[in-house]
Amino acid sequence: MSRLGLIPAIALISAATLATPAVASEQQETERIDRTVPIRANGHLRLKNFSGRISITGTNRADVSVHAVRRASRDRLDHIKLDIAESGSGVTIEANRKDDSWRDRDNNVVDTEFDIEVPSDISVEVDAFSSSVDVKDVRGDERVHTFSGAIDVSDAWGSVDAETFSGNVTVKLAASAGGRVEFDSFSGSLRSDAALTYRSGSRRRISGDIGTGGNNDYHFKTFSGDVRIR
Repeated sequence: MSRLGLIPAIALISAATLATPAVASEQQETERIDRTVPIRANGHLRLKNFSGRISITGTNRADVSVHAVRRASRDRLDHIKLDIAESGSGVTIEANRKDDSWRDRDNNVVDTEFDIEVPSDISVEVDAFSSSVDVKDVRGDERVHTFSGAIDVSDAWGSVDAETFSGNVTVKLAASAGGRVEFDSFSGSLRSDAALTYRSGSRRRISGDIGTGGNNDYHFKTFSGDVRIR
């Protein structure tokens, strides 16, 4: 989520709560999808998901390998598709692409778990609602926004923009990485194992510099979650 406003958040939670009784009796089915798609060097992966764990790992491969497990009623699986699109800039994955003519008043999402392998030189952008997100060994910039879920970023070489409402954020920087840190939270705290030079700070907002140098930007925003930099 790009904004962590209380009113939209409460509205979304209320909508999800109201939908639960109506779909509880639906017969759930599982659908597995495996796709491999090309991506250019230094490309960009964009992923949109509503609910379900997300794992993205940088490797020495030259393409994007997507393994997805989708769970919902047969009707929803038939009318809400996992869309994977290639473009000149990279690959876009949307977990809940609905048929234009199909409407379900009770529930219009499919729970989707992702295990994705990508070339390590790409950048990553994730927008989710109820998903924990784990990204490791990616050298490009990383933007990870989720509402209800933890964020874990390992061996980050580039800039990191991480936002979550109720989860914690853990970021392990690569040995040579460094740059500017901006932390914004209502009730969460910031802890850094690496030396952090403060430029300004208050209980809710902290600005500083971390590492031995570098021009990366590290932006962390939570409502109640804590942030740890390792």
